[in-house]
Amino acid sequence: MRIMELCLSPNLGGLELYVFRSSVALIKQDDVVAVLSPRGGLLRYFTQKSLPCYEMEPGFKALPLIKAKMLAGIVDNEAIDVIHAHWTKDLPLAVLAKILSRRKPRLVYTRQMQITRSKKDFYHNFIYRNIDLILAITRRLEDDLKKYLCPRNKDKVKTLYYGVREPEEIISDDKKRNLRAEIGVPESEFLVGIFGRNKHEKGQYLVIRAVRKLRAEGLSVSALIVGHPMDESYLTELKDNTRSDHLDRHVVFKDFVDNPQLWMQVCDAVVLASENETFGLVLAEAMQAGVAVIGTNSGGVTEIIKNMETGLMFEPGDSAGLASCIRMLATDSEFRKNIAENGREKARGAFDHAGHYEKLRSLMASRGIYKES
Repeated sequence: MRIMELCLSPNLGGLELYVFRSSVALIKQDDVVAVLSPRGGLLRYFTQKSLPCYEMEPGFKALPLIKAKMLAGIVDNEAIDVIHAHWTKDLPLAVLAKILSRRKPRLVYTRQMQITRSKKDFYHNFIYRNIDLILAITRRLEDDLKKYLCPRNKDKVKTLYYGVREPEEIISDDKKRNLRAEIGVPESEFLVGIFGRNKHEKGQYLVIRAVRKLRAEGLSVSALIVGHPMDESYLTELKDNTRSDHLDRHVVFKDFVDNPQLWMQVCDAVVLASENETFGLVLAEAMQAGVAVIGTNSGGVTEIIKNMETGLMFEPGDSAGLASCIRMLATDSEFRKNIAENGREKARGAFDHAGHYEKLRSLMASRGIYKES
């Protein structure tokens, strides 16, 4: 099979990195070529791995006819059997390219963002009618898609959880100490990590408030905040707050890192504090790394964490509730160990990396899309 991974998003987050991981995984068995934005950070990952790819700027959003003709040309020249689209804004482009190409490839769409309004109008019905398989990353998202799409499109929707690799390296205690020393966190501190883009919706400020509360109680708790700032003013505000609360030495900021699971292992717990996350990939990555996790009781997190068994949950926006979860893990090492072990077992079963792509091929085969090369 010849598969095109299409993503013209200029951003670099979970959605875009999933495109890269999919290409690396699928190319082991199939022929894969990607079409990417030249402005996004994703292109760097492909060039570093020498993965075949084309560069293309997005066209006019609603009717990108010129770009669609260009994409159709790539489809025909590369003899593409399946277009795998990821970014919602690419759907009109993918559909038109499918129609304009001589090869008439099948179209698979992995929906990674929430859907909040009806898509039953003429325009959206046209778009979704031309998609052969719609993959939702949680069961809740599958239900929402079936609710908001026209009835004729509902049978195309299937759930496919993310696949998450186990860490490339399980770090030793010595390496953990060295990495902590690098960021100025003593071995004796209970370190809470939060990973993701620095923006208000991700809830970094809640972690800082929880650390402030716990340190006032006498607990030795610090935070590691990892992620690229989407809003410099928000990051400045966070840093100003740590200084005014005299937490400078207990809240460490790092920019985007290529290997988050390495730094997750430096932490005693990893938090996802988003108001509403469609999935919560960070949690699954931390669980695979053997680290206890804490997440908000909303969105896809409820399908990853079983409270008090595979992780802990708190209500969105509730810094006191987050502090309570951290306190439980910081003051009971045996409980924390059990949570981490249960989480790893859950991740290895539900979010297995190789199993994800086996199921992807299986779902495509069930609709006559995929055939062995």
